[in-house]
Amino acid sequence: EKVISASLNNDSTAENVGKIINGFFGFCDIRNFTDLTEVLQADVVKMVNDVASVVHEAVCFNNGAPNKNIGDAFLLVWKAKK
Repeated sequence: EKVISASLNNDSTAENVGKIINGFFGFCDIRNFTDLTEVLQADVVKMVNDVASVVHEAVCFNNGAPNKNIGDAFLLVWKAKK
């Protein structure tokens, strides 16, 4: 977020854009999600939101950042230490 903000705040041109940041990406999804949707039906959104809260809290606690939620999947990122 800070990198994007810095790029937007500066008058970036094709010659001076970009910054390399080493990081780790993690991906996880909810196991047997299709089966769960059939059982939970309307409550599936609440369950996904509950799981997302737990995942996001754990990632942030471990110095990471949730990047994207796509249905039952989560993309997570950690900046690598130098």
